[in-house]
Amino acid sequence: MKLLSELKIKNLSEKDFSKAMKILDSELSKGRVRSNKFLFNKFNKFPQFFIGIFLDKEIIGVICGFPREDYLLISEIAIDSKFHKRGFGKILIERFEEVARKGKYNKINVGAEDNVINFYSFLDYKPFLLVQYKKGDYILENFSELDIFRKSEDKNQILLEVKVNDFNLSLLKKFRESYPKAWFQYIFTKSF
Repeated sequence: MKLLSELKIKNLSEKDFSKAMKILDSELSKGRVRSNKFLFNKFNKFPQFFIGIFLDKEIIGVICGFPREDYLLISEIAIDSKFHKRGFGKILIERFEEVARKGKYNKINVGAEDNVINFYSFLDYKPFLLVQYKKGDYILENFSELDIFRKSEDKNQILLEVKVNDFNLSLLKKFRESYPKAWFQYIFTKSF
């Protein structure tokens, strides 16, 4: 029996790149932190981590990533809304993980918008909490209630990585209200 449509998962070509960016723009509810120019530079350096899912010849989803200090970052992932809830996001994550293993990477991190944290948990990614704030807005003692396992800083901002047992949106909301000048986000990680 022949399928009506052919599904392909493959690396993006340069001609696919702008269509992939349009999907990211239309589907990411909070917008994107990383510009097309930034992602295009990463695409040129690490094309193996820019993967599309195609229905026939039309791109319907994309995952983008690149190496960081000691892990791979999933920078963006999005599926065209007409194709949500069909398992395509899971397919892209699994391909990204496969490419990571082949490249001898042993850890993947991804920041999650609040509305997709269940997705990463379902895929066996474990959460930690990332707290970012500008120097001078808070002092470290303001966050003494948190189980901080890593602190880093540059000339302008502080980043705290906080151990959590599970994700909790009510707690996240409480932190955001208590520390309005800080950014709180769950980061999900998977080690191989």
